Amino acid sequence: MSHITTTSTPAASSLFARIAAVARHALQLHLQTCAIIAEAHRRPN
Repeated sequence: MSHITTTSTPAASSLFARIAAVARHALQLHLQTCAIIAEAHRRPN
């Protein structure tokens, strides 16, 4: 049984680096959206 690591090739590590960057960007957008919603709820009508 061979054990293959997905980060052994430069292409795979580059792919995972791009996925991580997209995930960080998505998290930032989510946090910004949450902050906007929280601010909207804080303001009186």
